[in-house]
Amino acid sequence: MIVRWLIGLSLGTLIIAATSPWFVRSYVPRTFDDVRQRVVLSPGQTYRWRAEGYATTSVGPHGMMGRINLPQTGDSRIKMLALWGDSQAEGVSVADADKLWRQLENSLGDLASNGEQRGVKVHVLPMASSGDDAGSWRHQMPLVEQELDVSGHVFLICEMVDFMGTVEKPSHQTSADLTNLAATNRVANWVPDFAIHAGRNLLLDPQTMERRRLRFGVGPVPKYLSPTQLAVQEKSDRVAAERRIVDNLNAISAAATKPIWVVYAPRCPLIMDGQLRVEDPDTYLWNVVQRNADGTSTKVIDCRGAFRNSVARGVYPHGFHNGRFGNGHLNAVGYQLIATEVAKHWHEALGVAE
Repeated sequence: MIVRWLIGLSLGTLIIAATSPWFVRSYVPRTFDDVRQRVVLSPGQTYRWRAEGYATTSVGPHGMMGRINLPQTGDSRIKMLALWGDSQAEGVSVADADKLWRQLENSLGDLASNGEQRGVKVHVLPMASSGDDAGSWRHQMPLVEQELDVSGHVFLICEMVDFMGTVEKPSHQTSADLTNLAATNRVANWVPDFAIHAGRNLLLDPQTMERRRLRFGVGPVPKYLSPTQLAVQEKSDRVAAERRIVDNLNAISAAATKPIWVVYAPRCPLIMDGQLRVEDPDTYLWNVVQRNADGTSTKVIDCRGAFRNSVARGVYPHGFHNGRFGNGHLNAVGYQLIATEVAKHWHEALGVAE
């Protein structure tokens, strides 16, 4: 019996190891980037994502996802835009050719076909990273302006919570953080991806990402339910949310010396619980951004109309067939719609006919 058990264990592990690239994300080493002053995926690596979509992303300089080279600097005809956002803008669910930064470059093309802007070429630097918010963007903006000759910033906002953090100085990397980075890199280099993934699922709670308490016993698991709290209960909560958004807008504007574009592309319309939901629950919060953008010299672009028109034609900007169709992260269609809206507003601002 022991021999059979060991043979089955070995063969089963080999089968999982051989097929794991089909369904397990990759774990790659990270490095500290001196320009962005943050930890990023190591340039030259490839990052595989499998939760939604079926894509592999090339990691370029400064941890840029999907862009493997930097445009030439020092040429006045070349304009570089920094693209900021979280996982929705990062786009690891789609191939590099379909990512938002690439589609923005394709849609913008030349800034103009005539006039003063003739011959100017736009390049987009994908600086978005999963989990980022206004605080992390604000910290990096002046750094990339100075080091990478960035001439403008584009923010993709898909959830208004990204604009609702406290405005405070970002914490710097400590020696302990860098020591932990070296340790995790050793694990990423030597331990197979499927083993790391299995260990994370076993040891960490998927909701809180905190250490899970393993129980070795018989019987049901007791559940301790805490009282449910509503996110916004009183009028004072709405006032506080509005103040946080305004504070973050002001802080971002103060951190940049270049133009800023805020692009709103929320998860709506979307399919939830088998029903199509068209209305945006964050309309009130987005209206706060629109009302206060002019005071900070920030331009806003609303993609909700383009999304609704696309869904009316039966083409959904969110979701994947191996995930939740009509819900989830932006897909290639969603990125194309956003890029088209950005290009349209960009040309209108320049007074150029498309």
